[in-house]
Amino acid sequence: MNITAVILTLKEGVNVSELGAILKHEQEMVAQWKLEGIIHDMYLRQGRNGAVIMFNELDETAVQALIETLPLYPYFKPAEFLGLLKND
Repeated sequence: MNITAVILTLKEGVNVSELGAILKHEQEMVAQWKLEGIIHDMYLRQGRNGAVIMFNELDETAVQALIETLPLYPYFKPAEFLGLLKND
């Protein structure tokens, strides 16, 4: 299984607690992606200043297009991508 991990970090000065409605919509989108099998999992970063999302079987271009649709996308620094292979 190929996984593309995306590391998302909030820009300096962004307080996610002030973005309630946007955050709720973001959580709904990520939950839907998980139901559809688009993502394997999502982890919040320590300090809650971002997240790591594990995408299933998608290349970096496809993943970039998806994360650009996230409601919080304008509040993130440029994403970091890691291509991973599951070692069975």
